[in-house]
Amino acid sequence: MLAEPLPHASDIEKFAEDHERFARHTPSEISIVLRSLVQRRDMLTVTSGHGQIVTQLLEIDVREARIVFDWGGVESDNRALLAAPQLYFKGAPDGVRVEFTTPAAHAVTYEGRQAFEVSFPDKLYHFQRREFFRVPAPILEPFYAKGAFADGEPFRYEVHDLSLGGIALRMDTPRLSETAPGTLFDDVVLHLGPGAALPVDLELVSPRSVTTPRGDVRYVVGFRFVRLSGAAENVLQRLITRIEAKRRSLSA
Repeated sequence: MLAEPLPHASDIEKFAEDHERFARHTPSEISIVLRSLVQRRDMLTVTSGHGQIVTQLLEIDVREARIVFDWGGVESDNRALLAAPQLYFKGAPDGVRVEFTTPAAHAVTYEGRQAFEVSFPDKLYHFQRREFFRVPAPILEPFYAKGAFADGEPFRYEVHDLSLGGIALRMDTPRLSETAPGTLFDDVVLHLGPGAALPVDLELVSPRSVTTPRGDVRYVVGFRFVRLSGAAENVLQRLITRIEAKRRSLSA
């Protein structure tokens, strides 16, 4: 897996200058955010200079100022993390960005299994606004959504892109794009690859039409998730991370 580059120190400082109002500085402030991540079992991406894993925080020790987080599934990425002098953590629990850097990790045993341990970050950035990273859905093996209109007519549309905040669907026919914004669609099932069927409730927010270079009209309709369980959010976070990692490897 190709990981995104670890930010240089100068990049981190510029980030701090631009977003200082979102920074948490004291161990007590930092621990509040970290404990929430532990309790909710939210997923985080941890990046070193040569590897990347998706993980969960397992334990926060405020007195010792240390964080224990789960071992990754790819051993080469785990070794890269252990060799890195600095790690970059990021996530978007419920769409609210959390980002921080820590010193080097070392391997520990937690409840009988392998894990990592790092010291608390000097700063943690906790954004108080909802932001979602959006990725395009696969084209060769497309994802799709199955549901029904209010009159009972079923639909099956391909997924155009997705994020933790919602999805966009694409289609050749205009009916969905002519539906009023704010319309709710309950019990829609997202089929996101083999063995991944995710039931969601959607609110239509942004219908639009596009014209292809050949002059054909296509429709793209954006939806937001009305409710998204922690388990569903974790599934989407893993999927989005995997899609983005594959995109980066192909572009490289």
